[in-house]
Amino acid sequence: MIVRPRPNWLRMLFVWRGSVLIKILPQLGVTALVSRIVVIFHGELLHRKITLTTVPFSLVGVALAIFLGFRNNASYDRY
Repeated sequence: MIVRPRPNWLRMLFVWRGSVLIKILPQLGVTALVSRIVVIFHGELLHRKITLTTVPFSLVGVALAIFLGFRNNASYDRY
């Protein structure tokens, strides 16, 4: 019987073989690029101040929560 030491959580972060990180790396790069652009402009676009409020984020969050609630309920009904 081969007994190997259990890897800790820090070592598991850097495992590439069998990881989904390789598949989502392009999407992760695009998201990081967009977030960097937002941070650089910080609410200014073409010398106009754009106010960033929390209202759009809360509306999207509520819609997403309702959608996920219905999907979760439908998956339990199938089970």
